Amino acid sequence: MTLVEALDREWRELIRDHRTALARWADRHGALAPCQSLDDIVSVAKQNSDPVLAALLTEVSLGDQLAARVVLQTLIGRMVRMALRDPRSSIEDYVAALWCVINSYPLGRRPVRIAANLSMDTLRAISDERRWLRRGDVTLSPSSEALEELLEPVNLDGSRLHSLPPVDVEVGQVLEAGMLLSVIDHSDALLLHSIYADGFSGDRAARRFHTSEGTVRIRCSKAVRRLAAHAVELADAAA
Repeated sequence: MTLVEALDREWRELIRDHRTALARWADRHGALAPCQSLDDIVSVAKQNSDPVLAALLTEVSLGDQLAARVVLQTLIGRMVRMALRDPRSSIEDYVAALWCVINSYPLGRRPVRIAANLSMDTLRAISDERRWLRRGDVTLSPSSEALEELLEPVNLDGSRLHSLPPVDVEVGQVLEAGMLLSVIDHSDALLLHSIYADGFSGDRAARRFHTSEGTVRIRCSKAVRRLAAHAVELADAAA
Protein backbone atom coordinates (compact mmCIF):
# COMPACT_ATOMS: atom_id res chain seq x y z
CA MET A 1 0.00 0.00 0.00
CA THR A 2 1.36 3.41 -0.93
CA LEU A 3 1.41 6.32 1.50
CA VAL A 4 -1.35 8.09 -0.41
CA GLU A 5 -3.52 4.97 -0.24
CA ALA A 6 -2.83 4.64 3.47
CA LEU A 7 -3.72 8.26 4.05
CA ASP A 8 -6.92 7.85 2.07
CA ARG A 9 -7.92 4.82 4.15
CA GLU A 10 -7.06 6.64 7.36
CA TRP A 11 -9.11 9.64 6.22
CA ARG A 12 -12.21 7.52 5.64
CA GLU A 13 -11.83 6.09 9.15
CA LEU A 14 -11.39 9.55 10.66
CA ILE A 15 -14.56 10.78 8.94
CA ARG A 16 -16.49 7.91 10.51
CA ASP A 17 -15.02 8.09 14.01
CA HIS A 18 -14.57 11.78 14.89
CA ARG A 19 -17.88 13.61 14.87
CA THR A 20 -17.42 14.72 18.49
CA ALA A 21 -14.30 16.70 17.68
CA LEU A 22 -16.08 18.36 14.79
CA ALA A 23 -18.91 19.54 17.06
CA ARG A 24 -16.37 20.92 19.54
CA TRP A 25 -14.54 22.85 16.82
CA ALA A 26 -17.78 24.19 15.38
CA ASP A 27 -18.74 25.59 18.78
CA ARG A 28 -15.48 27.53 18.95
CA HIS A 29 -15.01 28.62 15.34
CA GLY A 30 -17.70 30.17 13.17
CA ALA A 31 -15.91 29.15 9.97
CA LEU A 32 -16.47 25.50 10.88
CA ALA A 33 -20.07 25.85 12.06
CA PRO A 34 -21.67 24.80 8.73
CA CYS A 35 -19.59 21.60 8.57
CA GLN A 36 -21.26 18.29 9.34
CA SER A 37 -18.23 16.08 8.67
CA LEU A 38 -14.46 16.28 8.28
CA ASP A 39 -15.00 16.02 4.53
CA ASP A 40 -17.18 19.13 4.73
CA ILE A 41 -14.26 21.02 6.26
CA VAL A 42 -12.04 20.12 3.30
CA SER A 43 -14.79 21.21 0.89
CA VAL A 44 -15.34 24.51 2.68
CA ALA A 45 -11.57 25.13 2.71
CA LYS A 46 -11.60 24.98 -1.10
CA GLN A 47 -13.95 27.96 -1.17
CA ASN A 48 -12.66 30.07 1.71
CA SER A 49 -9.41 28.63 2.96
CA ASP A 50 -7.99 31.20 5.38
CA PRO A 51 -10.78 31.18 8.02
CA VAL A 52 -10.99 27.39 7.94
CA LEU A 53 -7.24 26.81 8.12
CA ALA A 54 -6.86 29.48 10.81
CA ALA A 55 -9.49 27.73 12.94
CA LEU A 56 -7.79 24.36 12.51
CA LEU A 57 -4.31 25.74 13.17
CA THR A 58 -5.60 27.37 16.34
CA GLU A 59 -6.62 23.90 17.50
CA VAL A 60 -3.23 22.54 16.40
CA SER A 61 -1.53 25.13 18.60
CA LEU A 62 -3.50 23.68 21.52
CA GLY A 63 -2.17 20.21 20.78
CA ASP A 64 -4.97 18.81 18.63
CA GLN A 65 -3.32 16.44 16.16
CA LEU A 66 -6.63 15.59 14.48
CA ALA A 67 -6.88 19.24 13.42
CA ALA A 68 -3.36 18.96 12.01
CA ARG A 69 -4.41 15.88 10.04
CA VAL A 70 -7.35 17.78 8.54
CA VAL A 71 -5.03 20.60 7.46
CA LEU A 72 -2.80 18.01 5.82
CA GLN A 73 -5.82 16.58 4.01
CA THR A 74 -6.60 19.96 2.46
CA LEU A 75 -3.11 20.06 0.92
CA ILE A 76 -2.35 16.42 0.13
CA GLY A 77 -3.29 16.77 -3.54
CA ARG A 78 -0.90 19.66 -3.95
CA MET A 79 1.88 17.69 -2.23
CA VAL A 80 1.33 14.77 -4.60
CA ARG A 81 1.64 17.05 -7.65
CA MET A 82 4.80 18.65 -6.32
CA ALA A 83 6.38 15.30 -5.46
CA LEU A 84 5.54 13.74 -8.82
CA ARG A 85 7.61 16.38 -10.59
CA ASP A 86 10.55 16.14 -8.20
CA PRO A 87 12.77 13.12 -8.97
CA ARG A 88 14.84 13.59 -5.83
CA SER A 89 12.14 13.78 -3.15
CA SER A 90 9.25 11.40 -2.64
CA ILE A 91 5.69 12.00 -1.54
CA GLU A 92 6.82 10.66 1.84
CA ASP A 93 9.36 13.49 2.03
CA TYR A 94 6.76 16.10 1.13
CA VAL A 95 4.15 14.80 3.56
CA ALA A 96 6.68 14.59 6.39
CA ALA A 97 7.86 18.13 5.71
CA LEU A 98 4.29 19.43 5.50
CA TRP A 99 3.41 17.74 8.81
CA CYS A 100 6.29 19.53 10.53
CA VAL A 101 5.32 22.83 8.91
CA ILE A 102 1.70 22.48 10.03
CA ASN A 103 2.71 21.80 13.62
CA SER A 104 5.03 24.80 13.80
CA TYR A 105 3.06 27.31 11.71
CA PRO A 106 3.17 30.85 13.24
CA LEU A 107 -0.51 31.73 12.79
CA GLY A 108 -0.25 34.97 14.74
CA ARG A 109 2.40 36.34 12.39
CA ARG A 110 1.04 34.89 9.14
CA PRO A 111 -2.77 34.80 9.31
CA VAL A 112 -3.46 35.24 5.58
CA ARG A 113 -2.66 33.15 2.48
CA ILE A 114 -2.17 30.23 4.83
CA ALA A 115 -2.39 27.49 2.20
CA ALA A 116 0.23 29.24 0.06
CA ASN A 117 2.46 29.77 3.08
CA LEU A 118 2.22 26.12 4.10
CA SER A 119 3.08 25.02 0.56
CA MET A 120 5.99 27.43 0.30
CA ASP A 121 7.33 26.47 3.73
CA THR A 122 7.17 22.80 2.73
CA LEU A 123 9.04 23.46 -0.50
CA ARG A 124 11.58 25.50 1.45
CA ALA A 125 12.06 22.66 3.94
CA ILE A 126 12.61 20.18 1.11
CA SER A 127 15.06 22.56 -0.56
CA ASP A 128 16.94 23.21 2.68
CA GLU A 129 17.52 19.48 3.06
CA ARG A 130 18.85 19.32 -0.48
CA ARG A 131 21.19 22.27 -0.82
CA TRP A 132 23.02 20.54 -3.63
CA LEU A 133 19.97 20.79 -5.90
CA ARG A 134 21.23 22.22 -9.19
CA ARG A 135 19.39 23.95 -12.03
CA GLY A 136 17.77 21.38 -14.27
CA ASP A 137 17.57 18.57 -11.70
CA VAL A 138 13.79 18.77 -11.37
CA THR A 139 11.65 17.27 -14.13
CA LEU A 140 9.15 19.92 -15.10
CA SER A 141 6.04 20.06 -17.25
CA PRO A 142 6.32 22.76 -19.94
CA SER A 143 3.68 25.45 -20.27
CA SER A 144 3.24 28.51 -22.43
CA GLU A 145 1.85 30.57 -19.56
CA ALA A 146 3.68 33.80 -18.90
CA LEU A 147 4.36 35.35 -15.52
CA GLU A 148 1.08 37.27 -15.43
CA GLU A 149 -0.83 33.96 -15.73
CA LEU A 150 1.23 32.44 -12.94
CA LEU A 151 0.36 35.34 -10.70
CA GLU A 152 -3.40 34.99 -11.09
CA PRO A 153 -4.55 33.75 -7.65
CA VAL A 154 -6.71 30.63 -7.42
CA ASN A 155 -8.57 28.74 -4.76
CA LEU A 156 -7.37 25.33 -3.58
CA ASP A 157 -9.54 23.69 -6.25
CA GLY A 158 -8.13 25.84 -9.05
CA SER A 159 -11.11 28.19 -9.37
CA ARG A 160 -10.40 31.91 -9.56
CA LEU A 161 -10.60 34.01 -6.43
CA HIS A 162 -13.23 36.73 -6.32
CA SER A 163 -11.05 39.05 -4.22
CA LEU A 164 -7.42 39.46 -5.24
CA PRO A 165 -4.52 39.71 -2.80
CA PRO A 166 -1.97 42.50 -3.33
CA VAL A 167 0.08 41.98 -6.48
CA ASP A 168 3.37 42.32 -4.60
CA VAL A 169 2.36 39.34 -2.44
CA GLU A 170 1.58 37.28 -5.54
CA VAL A 171 4.82 38.24 -7.30
CA GLY A 172 6.86 37.60 -4.18
CA GLN A 173 5.40 34.11 -3.74
CA VAL A 174 6.08 33.11 -7.36
CA LEU A 175 9.59 34.55 -7.43
CA GLU A 176 10.52 32.91 -4.14
CA ALA A 177 9.29 29.58 -5.49
CA GLY A 178 11.30 30.21 -8.65
CA MET A 179 14.47 30.72 -6.63
CA LEU A 180 13.82 27.66 -4.44
CA LEU A 181 13.40 25.54 -7.56
CA SER A 182 16.57 27.12 -9.06
CA VAL A 183 14.61 28.44 -12.03
CA ILE A 184 15.82 32.00 -11.51
CA ASP A 185 18.51 33.51 -9.33
CA HIS A 186 18.27 36.33 -6.79
CA SER A 187 19.24 39.05 -9.25
CA ASP A 188 16.54 37.90 -11.69
CA ALA A 189 13.99 37.92 -8.87
CA LEU A 190 14.91 41.47 -7.87
CA LEU A 191 14.59 42.67 -11.45
CA LEU A 192 11.24 40.96 -12.05
CA HIS A 193 9.88 42.24 -8.74
CA SER A 194 10.77 45.79 -9.69
CA ILE A 195 8.84 45.46 -12.97
CA TYR A 196 5.83 43.32 -11.99
CA ALA A 197 5.28 44.37 -8.36
CA ASP A 198 6.87 47.82 -7.98
CA GLY A 199 5.70 49.00 -11.40
CA PHE A 200 9.05 50.30 -12.60
CA SER A 201 9.37 51.31 -16.23
CA GLY A 202 12.16 49.74 -18.24
CA ASP A 203 14.13 52.97 -18.05
CA ARG A 204 13.74 53.27 -14.27
CA ALA A 205 14.69 49.62 -13.76
CA ALA A 206 17.73 50.09 -15.97
CA ARG A 207 18.88 53.01 -13.86
CA ARG A 208 18.27 51.11 -10.63
CA PHE A 209 20.23 48.07 -11.75
CA HIS A 210 22.92 50.05 -13.59
CA THR A 211 22.29 48.56 -17.00
CA SER A 212 20.59 49.44 -20.26
CA GLU A 213 16.87 49.36 -20.95
CA GLY A 214 17.49 46.81 -23.70
CA THR A 215 19.29 44.52 -21.26
CA VAL A 216 16.38 44.81 -18.83
CA ARG A 217 13.97 43.70 -21.56
CA ILE A 218 16.16 40.75 -22.54
CA ARG A 219 16.72 39.60 -18.94
CA CYS A 220 13.02 39.89 -18.10
CA SER A 221 12.02 38.03 -21.23
CA LYS A 222 14.42 35.15 -20.55
CA ALA A 223 13.44 34.92 -16.88
CA VAL A 224 9.73 34.95 -17.66
CA ARG A 225 10.20 32.18 -20.24
CA ARG A 226 11.99 30.08 -17.64
CA LEU A 227 9.22 30.69 -15.11
CA ALA A 228 6.55 29.91 -17.69
CA ALA A 229 8.21 26.58 -18.48
CA HIS A 230 7.82 25.71 -14.78
CA ALA A 231 4.27 27.04 -14.46
CA VAL A 232 2.73 23.96 -12.87
CA GLU A 233 5.38 23.64 -10.17
CA LEU A 234 5.31 27.36 -9.38
CA ALA A 235 1.52 27.42 -9.24
CA ASP A 236 1.49 24.47 -6.83
CA ALA A 237 4.05 26.13 -4.60
CA ALA A 238 2.80 29.71 -4.73
CA ALA A 239 -0.98 29.49 -5.24
